[in-house]
Amino acid sequence: MGYTEVKFIELNGLEIKTTLTDEEKSIDDHISSFFTPTDDYGTKVIGFDVEWPVEYKDSTDYLFKRANFQLCDGNSCLVICLPFSSDVVPKSLHNFLRMPNYTFVGIGIKDNLAFLEKEHGIVFRNAVELGPLAASLMKMPHLRYCGVDELAFEVCKLDLRKYRPSRLAFNWGKYYINKELVKHATVNVYSYHKIGSALLRPAPVPQMPVLITVRSGSPQY
Repeated sequence: MGYTEVKFIELNGLEIKTTLTDEEKSIDDHISSFFTPTDDYGTKVIGFDVEWPVEYKDSTDYLFKRANFQLCDGNSCLVICLPFSSDVVPKSLHNFLRMPNYTFVGIGIKDNLAFLEKEHGIVFRNAVELGPLAASLMKMPHLRYCGVDELAFEVCKLDLRKYRPSRLAFNWGKYYINKELVKHATVNVYSYHKIGSALLRPAPVPQMPVLITVRSGSPQY
């Protein structure tokens, strides 16, 4: 039996719609909503994160279970409860992650990408680690090692710490995640989207001065 639930999270004066689901139709519908083009019809930035619940087996071996896969375009977030089998991951998700005009951004994503490919056969076409990107573009090397809150403030002057749940003992292993976990996930991927959008925003095209020559004796309007 499938599961879909919608929650509304207030962040930065906005109401963000977050959908939790493992149903293919809900995933398809929400991914379709991400297709709204940017104002300049350029590359669209999507915040990305994934949480891996683990069951401890011994000191060296962990069993990865159902993952919570998170996407955000700044207006809404999608939290997908990925199944155990890669055979039933929706094609819409596979196709979306390979689209050329979308860039998926996050923090600490290198290992996540490797696990997603190994466990679920999911491959990204364009994925960017925000720390090194911010360090390079802003010429501030220490940003390479910053967490989401520090990056959000340095890059966007955005402080979302007050929205982050104070309780840190999260249990991602539960099938139905509670509102605190939903809020935590939404704060993170929304922050990734805002940071990535600020860093990857196209540089403005300089406006050339327009020279108007008026002939002597000609009427001027």
